[in-house]
Amino acid sequence: MLPGLDGIDVCRQIRSFSQVPILMLTACEDDVDQVLGLESGADDYVLKPVQPRLILARLRALLRRQSIAAGTGNGRLVHGQLQVDRTQREVHLQGAPVEVGTTEFEILWLLTSQPGQILSRDQILLAVRGIGFDGQDRSVDVSIGKLRRKLGDDAREPRRIKTIWGRGYQFNPAAW
Repeated sequence: MLPGLDGIDVCRQIRSFSQVPILMLTACEDDVDQVLGLESGADDYVLKPVQPRLILARLRALLRRQSIAAGTGNGRLVHGQLQVDRTQREVHLQGAPVEVGTTEFEILWLLTSQPGQILSRDQILLAVRGIGFDGQDRSVDVSIGKLRRKLGDDAREPRRIKTIWGRGYQFNPAAW
């Protein structure tokens, strides 16, 4: 129990600024509550009562998936003149710091950790915010536009972060 707080709201608040693994441990058995918990950004949902070793196993699995998704063990990616440091939350281009917002950083990290792979808006929103693309949300497009501008990519013919029409976005490691 969270006195005076709702677990769904807490989960949404955490997801608004962080991608840490979230495991909901609750006595709510209703399917609707479980779906709400997962859709609000929880990575796993466990019903009480539960054996402690099961909770530990699920937490280890969450941490393992997070480690794989991060792409590197040291939290730092380098593509030519571009450096992205997840631990320090810093971006450098040709040795100079580049100021990026939280969402921009998370999108850049996601793209740079999967060079050459096309990521859809839905995949990006799920990874960055824990929510799916509803067909209307343009926040990914806006953030990509800001990143292109800050990283010196041509807005009319981007080479560094490409738009793959009808599919999503692709980080081009050869363009750095």
